[in-house]
Amino acid sequence: MSSQILNDTTPLPTPMLREMANSGAFHEIANHPNTVRHHIYYFSMRHKKTGKTQKSIVFAIYQTSRHGPQNGYRLCLVHQGYFIAAPERKEGDPEDEIDKLEKDIPQGHEEMVILGSPDQLGGEESE
Repeated sequence: MSSQILNDTTPLPTPMLREMANSGAFHEIANHPNTVRHHIYYFSMRHKKTGKTQKSIVFAIYQTSRHGPQNGYRLCLVHQGYFIAAPERKEGDPEDEIDKLEKDIPQGHEEMVILGSPDQLGGEESE
């Protein structure tokens, strides 16, 4: 068993974060254009009327040609209540946070990304 008490002076050690990302416990999503957007749109139980996610999700994004996060990854948490308009980016739309997540991931890169905030509400309140 590995254990680490977390607080402001002892954050999650990088080796533990690396082990979590490479464990296969999270969905592994390639950074191919619209793949991350599609995953968030469909796996977060997006509310049809508000466009907000109704549950939080965690997944690892890896470079399309490298087959898995062991070669570099972005570990992504999407909070409940995060707004996502569509499963695909429309041509001409300005670049957004999800487009940045789909950019190239250098070999060996390790990054943690959080979309939204824990105080956002889910989509159910605006029926």
